[in-house]
Amino acid sequence: MNFCEGCNIACNGERCPKCGRKKLRAVTGEDFCLVAQVDRIFGDNLKDRLEQENIECVLMPYGTGVNSKFALPLESDLLYVRYKNLDEVRQRLKDKNF
Repeated sequence: MNFCEGCNIACNGERCPKCGRKKLRAVTGEDFCLVAQVDRIFGDNLKDRLEQENIECVLMPYGTGVNSKFALPLESDLLYVRYKNLDEVRQRLKDKNF
């Protein structure tokens, strides 16, 4: 499994599926990987649940430039977890098990 340090994406291919970058390295269990884009309220609740289960995660604000221009909160977050927890969190989101 490879890792794009620019996009924080773990992938099987030789290129990052998001930016097309070729300079990928082997992913480690401690790398923070992008899981999903979630709305702010769901993201806050999800972060609390993951932390209760000792799954380290990070939410990064994400949205349109209009909100940023007017110093308003962005409408969604990007969720990142350690690679070692990536498959579990993806599966639970898919099964709506949060």
